[in-house]
Amino acid sequence: MRERLRRWSRPATEAALWALLGLFIVVELFGARDRPPLLETYVLLLALGIAAVLRRSLPLTAVGVMLAGATLQISANALQLVPNFALSPWLAVMALSLLAGLRSDRVRPMVATVAVACAFTFVLYLLSGIMFGSDVRAFLSDFVDWLGGALAIALTTFAPWLFGRYQRLYHNATRGGWEIAERMERTRAAEADRARLRERARIAGRMHDSLGHDLALIAIRAAALEITAQDDPEQRRAAGELRTAAHEANLRLREVIGVLREGGEGGEDADDDEAPEPVAALVQRASDAGMPVRLLREGPDPDPAAPGGAVVHRVVREALTNAAKYAPGAEVTVRVVREADRTRVSVGDTGSGADAILPARRQEGSGLAGLRSLVGEFGGSLDAGPEDGAGFTVRATVPDSGGGRADGGAEEGTEALETRRAHGEARDRARRRLVTAVTVPVALGLGTVLVGFGLLAWISTSTVLPPERYERLSVGDDQERVERMLPRFAYPEQSVPNRPPEPPGARCSFYLVRNENGLPPVYRLCFADGVLVDKDEIQRVE
Repeated sequence: MRERLRRWSRPATEAALWALLGLFIVVELFGARDRPPLLETYVLLLALGIAAVLRRSLPLTAVGVMLAGATLQISANALQLVPNFALSPWLAVMALSLLAGLRSDRVRPMVATVAVACAFTFVLYLLSGIMFGSDVRAFLSDFVDWLGGALAIALTTFAPWLFGRYQRLYHNATRGGWEIAERMERTRAAEADRARLRERARIAGRMHDSLGHDLALIAIRAAALEITAQDDPEQRRAAGELRTAAHEANLRLREVIGVLREGGEGGEDADDDEAPEPVAALVQRASDAGMPVRLLREGPDPDPAAPGGAVVHRVVREALTNAAKYAPGAEVTVRVVREADRTRVSVGDTGSGADAILPARRQEGSGLAGLRSLVGEFGGSLDAGPEDGAGFTVRATVPDSGGGRADGGAEEGTEALETRRAHGEARDRARRRLVTAVTVPVALGLGTVLVGFGLLAWISTSTVLPPERYERLSVGDDQERVERMLPRFAYPEQSVPNRPPEPPGARCSFYLVRNENGLPPVYRLCFADGVLVDKDEIQRVE
């Protein structure tokens, strides 16, 4: 359907359509008439030509121009100024309304156009009633005819326009859906790249934390051996070479870590594949390697298998590694304080607080910087710096359960959620337009039909003279007394064919005997000189 509408709205196809509609107008108006209605034809063809020119730049104006021409023609036919009703102008109105719906979403101009057309026909209806001196019953009966004309104007304009609006929005929603699908595909590809970078950064972090810590302990052991081997120069030289090799290996490890982290997001995973050991075991291993370290605890060690305990393990391990690198031989104190829902950790050493080594200990992109990012993502906080001008302390507060992680998962979820929401809203708007395109014309039609039939039923009921009242009337009764017993409206005289001749000098009125379909009998009451001079019942047959 959408492809057919798009092909139909192409310039060449539209030009052929307007030419065909113009031919229809000429054939319909000239077909069955002895004297061709030149003025009527010229007006309709002029309106069609102007509408065809404005259909793309001003689609709603084009509808208004053609609707004006069609309304003038139907109004002239209702006033019996032209003999026949022309259908072809209304086909042009429907085509232009459909194109306007495909090209414009403005509601008020379209409603105003239809309202002006209906108001114009209503004014003509009022003026004709006044000019021809119609009574109230005839005026109301003609009002039902006007309702039918107004309904025809509204339906031929609104129904195609609403359908065009639905088709346009449905097309946009479908096209938007493909664009959203392509964007989501690109997002998934980008997320796969980010996942690979995050995995590379995670591996780098594990290598830095685990191997760096182990190499630092090896360097400490080598330094201890170098000190204790004063009497054996060969052993002291071997221990020195081992310490130097461990230090150089640590430097090369840092270079490799930098390459692995390059292009990554800097985030590290708190969940290593290997379960971390308790803090007490970690401190004991450092002590066994020769580091002067002590552990102060308030409460039990955090569970290393829990997320919070794994982060605490990472904090202590990184702090001990930094102390071994930048303050060898300094005393280190590890303090772990367990609280209700969090753990407070501080690792301080008594090494030199010289400014020369502080930038290295605070180096961004690895070590403490990555650890600070990890703790922050887990919902905690980390601070590191010199303590009272001497030494260096790492302080962290780690909750037992993290508040979330700053990785691409949330971004992807938000992106997917937003695209699904936007696409769902577009589909919902298209469905609402379809419901509107169906319900509005149906509601207009049903409402107008109900009003029209209700008005006709009330007029017919108000024209019935009950038989019991008719029996109470007698020839010679005063006209004023009789009129007080009569219904609201009289039955039209022209609707009673083959009626008997009126009494000389009398004027007769007709009233229905009962309210029914077909040709029910009527009462005839004739008055002359202010009295009832004749009454009879007339049976009507087809």
